[in-house]
Amino acid sequence: MGSLPFVYLGLLIRGDSWILSLWNLVLETIKKRLSGWKSRNLSLGGWLILIKSVLSSISVYFHSFFKAPACIISSLESLINAFFWGGKEDRRKIVWIDLDFICLSKESGGLGVKRLREFNVNLLRKWCWRMLEERGSL
Repeated sequence: MGSLPFVYLGLLIRGDSWILSLWNLVLETIKKRLSGWKSRNLSLGGWLILIKSVLSSISVYFHSFFKAPACIISSLESLINAFFWGGKEDRRKIVWIDLDFICLSKESGGLGVKRLREFNVNLLRKWCWRMLEERGSL
């Protein structure tokens, strides 16, 4: 028997996923990872590949277990937008394309970056579906 909070596979389990301190860990991790890649030698394709690989590898684990608050989603999306256009946190750059276009699928003419709110909800729905279809899955 254990008590809350505890760390499981790098994820802090507290029982209250809406508290922002849990999500600030994700934000800080992504900021640290992205800040190391603020290089002028990358093309837009390079920025796009880094965005997809960093966000999918860091935040997907948190998004698959907890519903992210709206302020965290907007913070993550602003990080994506600022990083994609080469801006830094203290200096703004001109955004030439709206984030909605960046998040469109490639088939629709967009760049294929995931919408984080829908991605989060779909990962949580996947758990619900699995529990309903496979009774002994947990």
